Amino acid sequence: MADYQSSNKPNIPPQAEDAVGDGGEAVATFSAYIPPKWAADLQLPRAVSDTSGACSPTVARNGMVPAAKSPPGENTDVICIDCSDDDEELEIVSSKEISSTIPSTNDDPKNMTVPLSNKLSHSSPACESGLLASVSAPEPSKECLRVISELVQQGKLSPLQAEGSGLAIQRHCRLLRRDKSDANSSQPKYMRAGFFIGDGAGVGKGRQIAAVIRDSYCRSVKDASKGLSSRRRHLWLSVSRELIEDAKRDLEDIGCYAPVLDGADGLSNVNKKSFNNDQSAVLFITYALLISGKGSKIEEIISWLIQGQCENTFDGCIIFDEAHKAKNLCQDPPTATGRLVMLLQERLPNARIVYCSATGVSDLKQMAYAVRLGLWGPGTNFATFDIFRESLEKRGVGAMELLALEMKQAGCFVARTLSWDGAEFQTVKVKLSPEQVNVYDNSMKWWEKVKTEMKDILCRPDMNGTPKMLWSQYWSAIQRFSKELAICAKVPILVDDALAQLKEGNSVVIGLQSTGESSTQFTLEELERKLTSEGKKTVAVEEIHLDSLLSTSQAIMTTFIRNHFPVAPQPLEPIKIPPIPDGGFKSEMDKTMHMHFVSMNEKIKSQPPPQPKPELLALRKQLLGEVTILSLPPTPLDDIIDRLGGTENVAEMTGRSGRCVRVPNSIKYRFEKRVGISKEKKFGLSAPLSEEDADRLNITEKKKFMDGRKSVAVISDAASTGISLHTSAKSKARDRRRVHFTIELPWAADKAIQQLGRTHRSGQISAPIYKMVVTELGGERRFAAAVSKRMASLGALTKGDRRAATGSDLSEFDIDSRFGRRALKRFYNCMLAEPPYTPSKGATAILDSYWYSLKDYRLDSVCDWRIFVLNEAKDCLESIGIEPKAETKRGVEVKTFLNRIAALTVGKQNLVFSLFTSTMDDVIAEAKTTGEFEGSVEDIRATTIELTCSPENLITDASSGAHTKLATFLVDRGCSLQRVTQTFLDMIPIDQDDDEVIEGDDYVAKSGFYISRHRIMGRYLVLFAKRKVQLTDEEDTEKENRIDSDPLGLMVLTRPNTGTNPYEKSTADLEKRYKLVASVDDVKNIMNDTRSKEDLMTVLEEKYPMFWKLWNDTFVESNNVGLENGLAPRCSKLGIVTGAVLHCLPALEQSVATRKLAERSLKIIRVETSTNVQRMVGMRYPVDNEALINLRCTMQTLTAARAGGDGAAKGGIFIDEMPGPIQGKSVEWISSPPKTMKSFFTPDSKVMKRKHLPNEKNTPATENKRMKIGSTQKKTGRTKSITSFFSKPK
Repeated sequence: MADYQSSNKPNIPPQAEDAVGDGGEAVATFSAYIPPKWAADLQLPRAVSDTSGACSPTVARNGMVPAAKSPPGENTDVICIDCSDDDEELEIVSSKEISSTIPSTNDDPKNMTVPLSNKLSHSSPACESGLLASVSAPEPSKECLRVISELVQQGKLSPLQAEGSGLAIQRHCRLLRRDKSDANSSQPKYMRAGFFIGDGAGVGKGRQIAAVIRDSYCRSVKDASKGLSSRRRHLWLSVSRELIEDAKRDLEDIGCYAPVLDGADGLSNVNKKSFNNDQSAVLFITYALLISGKGSKIEEIISWLIQGQCENTFDGCIIFDEAHKAKNLCQDPPTATGRLVMLLQERLPNARIVYCSATGVSDLKQMAYAVRLGLWGPGTNFATFDIFRESLEKRGVGAMELLALEMKQAGCFVARTLSWDGAEFQTVKVKLSPEQVNVYDNSMKWWEKVKTEMKDILCRPDMNGTPKMLWSQYWSAIQRFSKELAICAKVPILVDDALAQLKEGNSVVIGLQSTGESSTQFTLEELERKLTSEGKKTVAVEEIHLDSLLSTSQAIMTTFIRNHFPVAPQPLEPIKIPPIPDGGFKSEMDKTMHMHFVSMNEKIKSQPPPQPKPELLALRKQLLGEVTILSLPPTPLDDIIDRLGGTENVAEMTGRSGRCVRVPNSIKYRFEKRVGISKEKKFGLSAPLSEEDADRLNITEKKKFMDGRKSVAVISDAASTGISLHTSAKSKARDRRRVHFTIELPWAADKAIQQLGRTHRSGQISAPIYKMVVTELGGERRFAAAVSKRMASLGALTKGDRRAATGSDLSEFDIDSRFGRRALKRFYNCMLAEPPYTPSKGATAILDSYWYSLKDYRLDSVCDWRIFVLNEAKDCLESIGIEPKAETKRGVEVKTFLNRIAALTVGKQNLVFSLFTSTMDDVIAEAKTTGEFEGSVEDIRATTIELTCSPENLITDASSGAHTKLATFLVDRGCSLQRVTQTFLDMIPIDQDDDEVIEGDDYVAKSGFYISRHRIMGRYLVLFAKRKVQLTDEEDTEKENRIDSDPLGLMVLTRPNTGTNPYEKSTADLEKRYKLVASVDDVKNIMNDTRSKEDLMTVLEEKYPMFWKLWNDTFVESNNVGLENGLAPRCSKLGIVTGAVLHCLPALEQSVATRKLAERSLKIIRVETSTNVQRMVGMRYPVDNEALINLRCTMQTLTAARAGGDGAAKGGIFIDEMPGPIQGKSVEWISSPPKTMKSFFTPDSKVMKRKHLPNEKNTPATENKRMKIGSTQKKTGRTKSITSFFSKPK
């Protein structure tokens, strides 16, 4: 990564102090442009404007030059300030005199850049992460931007999209060396480099892809002697066949009128004559089509692309849209999609590859398909992908961020996203009612009874053992049941909130993951079985009126009992017979034994199945009868639709084929089909004739929602791809703000967050409101609250870093991780002890809270209630089949733990989960202390940070020419008394009455100044402590609120020599070692009304002279680097290896191999200097003499080794070529719309027929014919209609 001190830094105007002061960085973003006509029609204010009405042009990323102010009426652009501090939100400010012209880097015409017009900017505010914005991508050359700049001038492509397309075209000019094994073969020695578009939803990935394809067409030529055309055929792969319409739209929107062929029609057509005759076309196929036909399809695809020529000569584009579909290439065995995607790239080495995915760089092991990025292979320091992955995986998440930085610097990666400024994030907490708790607890008791009965049955000698997969099916059913019941519990609160939003004029979108269709189908089968047993004539279920909606949770119970509850002995299993040896049997005895086993197996197979036992059938019937009296809630999806106005008001966009709806003017319900045609009337659940039926229905439903005919939309995970439900300016319901409810959260947080992009798109009129509806079951509340908090504090998905896919740093909340497994093992070990002991620091408060809830168990005989509760937790683990001793031996599984605790009652479930998460908090805190926890990029915060000298050049990366440098900083973390007084003053409200207190008297220590009770290292220590949790006046009146939110009474400490400590101290620990000198209320009572900093300093000096002197003396005496006077030093030296780091990462690791763990971690950090505001990102490195000597020696050794090898010193790692000249006829051809009947008779229509290739020669006869047509049309002045054209002249 290059250091962030470039001399051509943008000339950015004054900005908000809070953003810049906290590390905000102006990045190249583009405006929330609303055309003036729309703004006038909608009576909406402009997105961003200043008081004078002047508008702000786009700020580019590199080297801005001043320009004149834009006149009123022009577009208003914005600069997004990305605040790296988690507590800051995204700031959007206008800029006035900034041009988007990118200056030239030198006078070489090949490298000169061209200005991108400001006529139209991106349709919504967009931004880039502060981390990625700290480095610059290479500037595309003038030749690469010739076609792109014209599209920007015409308003067909935004500058934001032009940047991505230009970088892709530039990247395709580089040829990378292939494997050494191919060096002496007939295969080419080089392969063309690829480009990765990692932009988020709404940026316009389709437009960028279309621009790259159009650029290839504009540079395409035809060899008339051989009848060959270059770069005239292209391949576009995506996830859904329906997206072909989006591809056609994107191509036509930028003026690329190449035919788009549907591969599903063309490849399957027996007569492919018309398909193959399209010499110039884009072939659109899905990944499902690619892997079909046992590999035959890929041969047809390649054959069409190369037009009968050599595979090595094909240089058209191959677009891997949603490239993460090929992510499982490195698993064993690899998926067919990943294998064939790799095969395409290998067989067509000269193809122009574009990878496109918002989540494609989120995990190292999922990047194996991206071979064209040049991150591993010949010429790099990683010979294979496995070596590359192993080297970076041990670096943790920070290495992924480092990888993204270097990919951007290399010009092979962009990752921008729409700004989430204006969006609101809320968490709707659902407290289960007593009735809901009773239903849940009774249900879990029923499951426990089933488990007990099955254990007793399987112990009977006549049952022949346990059926296969019985217990896995049991726990899986409980997991689905508990999740379904949790969703059902949210429905009443969700519906009330949704109705309130509708009354306010908003539209509601409800997102969930599953629909429960399989359980519904089983219920319908039960209903048909019941009707048949009653002797009634079999009728279609669609014709039956139901008394209530069907219940999927009840169906889960009955399905398990009917399919898996043992009622008959297990049939004997056939004996496994070894195969006959190739050379035959060695002896007659072997042959006899073999025949005997075969005979036994035949007898076993011929025996009738065991008959069910009557007593077990009666027990099963009893259990099924108990299910009906549990009062289980109806299917949540059907219940939501019914409560919100039925199908007339709710647009359902899911993958299910049937649903229950209310009979008009009745209290009854009936089942209806959504899609598909059933040849036999059975259940109404005939699968659709194809997936296209469901897709088309969802598109129809989406249109009704966007037109305002339906005010509520329900989307599932299976059908949300490609659906946009935002307040589009083209939508008739654009004035209805979207309120997006998420009611079903998977443990994979990124999957849940990605669904939010359905209502947040480019060109929206208003930002949505997001509400996560969570319950107190299974830790869902804690997990969802953490997600919501991080999204809000980070400005949601604007924090790119490793959050490019998920939008927030959820590493601390990733439960199924190595830290989660370590915490679970510690928790199990604590439960194994006799008596069990608390597994974490916060466990005491959890145990006390649970004990207080056990009103029926508060007995005098219990002398130690905490031991009692711990034993209760231990019994809970045993009741759900978890034996801590056995689990610790064979390795703990977090997923098993999470699935099993769902079988506990509400109170016990929360107890066990809270103890586990509290233990995990301690494990992560310990890992952070030792440097083991990588987390995200760490921002170095201090009072002052300054460079000690110019960065030292360590080594140069031969593959890119980038430098690796060592920068050394002097960091001062001290906090003067003048500085801390400002924090103190902020706590004193100006308008508060004198007799009112700021902090109430409770068990938490007071905020204020403290002094140590005893001398430490020969002196008294002083500090300022502030309550971490500040409650409002209403909340502070009740002690229970304080206990729930802050059971330990945590205090944030600030010391004169070390500043603010990142680790809090509990009230008990603080009061044990320190005594209060002056609380915030004490100072308030003795200060005058001015409340200035100078007054507070005077008060401290007069009233508390000892404290005043100790603080100032400590601050002055600690002003050094080493430990002196018994004080931790204020200052420290910080080293950072910045620039290109990945190419020398193994050498860096070797140089610190003998250092302590915290230094060996080489954490990724970001530093910003205090004076001239230079920002650098890189790896933290120790700067003592020994470490520096090792570093320099290691770099010298690496440089010498490379000089003696066959890599950089000899060249040949890559070759850069020119993008190719623009062909005028090709431009004219690709820019000409296809002929229609109307355009054919239009006077000013072009004469050149669409099917003709642009190299057609113009003969004199052709020219005369065109002139005659043109003159005739000019004379008549009107166009002939179809009727007049064929009618007889009068």
